[in-house]
Amino acid sequence: MILTALGWIAALTCTAAAGERAWSMRSGVRDAGNWVVLLAWSALAVVAFTLLGAIGPVAGGLYAGAAAVVLLGVGRVWTPEGRRALTGDLRYGFAEPFSALRRLARRSPGEEQADETETVVGGYVASRQIPPVREDPALGLPPEPAVMASVPAPAPYAALAQFIGGFEPEDDQALTMFMQGHAAGGLVIAEAWRHFADTCLHGTGLDPAYVAGILEVGDTEAESAAHKAQVHKRLGVIYQQVQEWISAGRMLPHKAREFLTGEM
Repeated sequence: MILTALGWIAALTCTAAAGERAWSMRSGVRDAGNWVVLLAWSALAVVAFTLLGAIGPVAGGLYAGAAAVVLLGVGRVWTPEGRRALTGDLRYGFAEPFSALRRLARRSPGEEQADETETVVGGYVASRQIPPVREDPALGLPPEPAVMASVPAPAPYAALAQFIGGFEPEDDQALTMFMQGHAAGGLVIAEAWRHFADTCLHGTGLDPAYVAGILEVGDTEAESAAHKAQVHKRLGVIYQQVQEWISAGRMLPHKAREFLTGEM
C-alpha cells in the first residue's frame, strides 16, 4: 500500500515536472536543453505509470523507448560536447522541481533563493559553455549611449539622478555619508537583481542562459558599489594630514585657501 502510494506520487511528480517544462517552453524557448528535460521527465512518467499498471507494458515500453530514442538524438550524445550538454541538461532538469519545492517550504526566501539560482544557472552555463555577456560574439557590440538614452528611464532612476546631481556636501561628514550610502545602496540594487534572476528562472521559466546575464548585471552593480567605496577612500588619502591636524585640536585659519600660500 505504501509502495503504491509512493509510486503514484513519483508518477505524478514526473508528470508535473514534464508539464512545467512544456509550459515554460510556451514563450518560444525551445532549444535542445528544454527538449531534453521535457523528454526525460515524460519518459520517467511513462515508466512509473507502466509499473503501476495504469499503462500497458507494451504501450509503456513503446512510449518510453520512443522518448529515449528522441532524447538521444536531441541530446547530441554522439559528440563529446553533446554528452557534456546532455549531462548538464539532465542535472539541471532533475534538480529544478525539487529546488522549487524547497523554495515553497521556506518561510522567507532571502539570500538562499538567490544562491540556489546562481548554483543552478552556473551549472547550466558551464555544461553548455555559454560565455559571459561581454565576451559573447553572438551579441555584437553594446549599443551606443544615445541609443540607450532614447528609452525613458523609470521614475526611480530619474529621482536618483536628480538627488546625485543636486547634492552639495556641507562638510566631509556629509560627503562620507553620501558616498558610503550610495555604496550600500549599490549592494541593495545588486541583491535585487539577483532576486529578479530567481523570479525569471523559477517564476517566469526563462532559459538559464538568459538568467545568467541578469546575474552578471547584479555582479556589475556590486562591483560599482565597491568602486564608490574605493573612490571615497581617496578623500582620506588626499586630506589625511589636514584631518590629523584638526583631530589634534589645532585650528586652520578662516578662508585657509586664501590665507595659506604653501610657502614659508
